[in-house]
Amino acid sequence: MIITNYISNDVLTLYENDSVARAEQLMIDLGVSHYPVISKGRVKGNIGLNIIRDLDKSESLKDHLLDLEQFYLLDSAILFDSLRVFSENETNIIPILSYQEKFLGVVLEETVIDELASFQFTTEYGVYMIITTPIKKYSTSEIANIVESNNGRILGMLLVNTDEDSTQIVLKISAENISSIGDTFERFGYQISNKYFEDSKQELLKERFDQLQKFMEV
Repeated sequence: MIITNYISNDVLTLYENDSVARAEQLMIDLGVSHYPVISKGRVKGNIGLNIIRDLDKSESLKDHLLDLEQFYLLDSAILFDSLRVFSENETNIIPILSYQEKFLGVVLEETVIDELASFQFTTEYGVYMIITTPIKKYSTSEIANIVESNNGRILGMLLVNTDEDSTQIVLKISAENISSIGDTFERFGYQISNKYFEDSKQELLKERFDQLQKFMEV
């Protein structure tokens, strides 16, 4: 889960003395929204593709350091820390720095999505239920007891759309009688926001990744 385990080794380095044209081509080839600009082993910042497209292609990146966006992760971060950075900066690439702020490489959003796809929450067959409860009433132990008392098993749980008053919880459940679980939740005062739907990995993977990003913003 340490973020350095997901560094992409085949991404070329972009230096501040490189041309705008080279930066644009690297970003297009890799399919990324930004690219870290390096000087003496350190990240000066990240140049955005939307900025690059409007610049004189013959100019050097050094002429546009004020246009760089500042975001990164330290090598002590874990995989889930990347979700917040991806979301807050509307990017699909993050530079990774050592504690001494030396550039180590980049982590791509697609790499993170692939890793999330290997988690039990994604891979094991189950059904989904979205419940809503007042934030003051939220209790993981109560939710687990409701599911387990109906001979079910929680495969995963995400908090999404949380505000001062309530929180929405996405549950992935393995159970033979999912209806009885829903009925019990309603008896305990939970609102069933969405009824049950079966696993569809490819269609729901990106949606779940977005939900994780929102969860990290809370």
